[in-house]
Amino acid sequence: MSDRLLTSDPQTIVEALTHIRAGGVIAIPIENSYVFAADAFNRSAVESLHLIRDDPEDQAASVMVPSITSVRGLTATLSEEALLLAENFWPGKLFLQLKANRSLTWDLGDGGSLGQFMVRVPNNDFALALLKETGPLAVANAGLSGRPALREPGEINEVFGSVVHLICDHGALDLALGSTVVDATDLPHRIVREGEVTNTQLRALCPALV
Repeated sequence: MSDRLLTSDPQTIVEALTHIRAGGVIAIPIENSYVFAADAFNRSAVESLHLIRDDPEDQAASVMVPSITSVRGLTATLSEEALLLAENFWPGKLFLQLKANRSLTWDLGDGGSLGQFMVRVPNNDFALALLKETGPLAVANAGLSGRPALREPGEINEVFGSVVHLICDHGALDLALGSTVVDATDLPHRIVREGEVTNTQLRALCPALV
């Protein structure tokens, strides 16, 4: 079974960082569920993440970063509207879909064919502390592809304990609405999915959103 360490223990960050740097896949808490996380620039690690979830081919992982500053080196363009949304809803449950910088050497699972990625800053102290040490992490819900994300460390250990290197135990997490997604790869920017951040909140800041 996986190592399972409490997020309240300072040593857990050290262990998590060790596994990420070694190319491992770990389970970490975000707001209302757990995600599998791997070094976004380690192709083997990202491939392992997809294999663990039994993802279909060409499915790209999402990306989590510790701050808006971290995004600037990843994207070719960050519009004023996208920046305004990030400043108001990060950390939080808003994914921005952005064009990837052509100089990036990562493969999030799509072979780089999409030329874009989804990114957000999570609102969880442990995840943020880890991201400040690791930089961008490729992430996907802690669960099999197409199924709800697991919210209890024990369930993750039972199902994935033999293939995940570490479970960062933050306890059982409360069920809540999912993340909102805004496509900011072109103008006008488009609301792809409404989640915890509502369409009303988004359009109050950026009336041109469609």
